Amino acid sequence: MRRTALVSLALLAAAPVLAQTRGAMPTPPSAATRMTEPPGPPGSVAYNTWLGRTFSEVLLNERSQEERVRILNRIVATGYIQHNPLVPQGRQGLIDFIPVIYQSMPDSRFILHDVFATTDRVVTRWTWTGTLTGAPFLGIPARGQRVEFDVIDVWSVHDGQLHEHWDQFDWPRALIQLGVQGLPQPFLDVAARPVSR
Repeated sequence: MRRTALVSLALLAAAPVLAQTRGAMPTPPSAATRMTEPPGPPGSVAYNTWLGRTFSEVLLNERSQEERVRILNRIVATGYIQHNPLVPQGRQGLIDFIPVIYQSMPDSRFILHDVFATTDRVVTRWTWTGTLTGAPFLGIPARGQRVEFDVIDVWSVHDGQLHEHWDQFDWPRALIQLGVQGLPQPFLDVAARPVSR
């Protein structure tokens, strides 16, 4: 057996409650992507997998603010604890922040690669693509910069809703693509390499 297969088997044996959804590089979601009903009860792996997929694939790609608010009210706790310092605290912080993305990059797409869940956690891995043609993004003026960078989100789940959030963005690659000057050469070298997803 190949080493990666052995590692995969060991991980599955060590974490029997881990659920994974993975496939080939998906195409960007269509406008038809909509929130579905959860496949299991709150607190189940299937339910938490649904939470992660709904946030990272459905919510982030939703163009209607009214529909985003409806989804957020269903899947995110009112007292949402946010560990990303760029996003305000609480569910309302997300309601206010997500439109900023589309004001800056109207063609933004969020491509989900993986969802991992346990009975009280969910993790997603996804790619953000877009073109900075609108309002400045994080103070960076629009000049038609095209971005494609990866993100990992981690949530705790309580009472059937996303409760606490941590994330990791590939900020060096994103900042280079956005045209930020003065980053060290090792970051420039890594960002120039093809991405292996």
